[in-house]
Amino acid sequence: MKFLSVLVLFITFQVSAFSKEGVVVHILPDQLVLSSSCVARADIQSNEFSIIYACKDSKNIMYFYNFRLNNIDLVADFNKSSTDVVVNESQFNSYTLYELTAINSDDRPIKFVSYCTKELCLDLVSDDEFEKSVQDSITSQLRG
Repeated sequence: MKFLSVLVLFITFQVSAFSKEGVVVHILPDQLVLSSSCVARADIQSNEFSIIYACKDSKNIMYFYNFRLNNIDLVADFNKSSTDVVVNESQFNSYTLYELTAINSDDRPIKFVSYCTKELCLDLVSDDEFEKSVQDSITSQLRG
């Protein structure tokens, strides 16, 4: 079953295309238009299959969209590497929305936003504070 999910995820991203607004990513049940500054990369060799888009906002701050299978417990992972984790969980259409803030080992704040369905998650993460417009853009496009 995992192989089939990985195959479906990979095929979904293979049909992604460029538009005038940016990179169009088809993700069930929705499609997203990401900034044209985003560059895709995939690591199908690792234990956790995901496709990552690395992007820069208008202030040149790097942030990442991580599309992955919904097969890990994010809160548990953050609790392993950070002592101060705050999690806000809410329902957003057909998605479960997780907003995590934590302090990393360098005493720097980390903000992590994850939109999950039963099968798939979209994680938005950055080492610095990404612009609110990035998260607002995702929220406005997800209708699922």
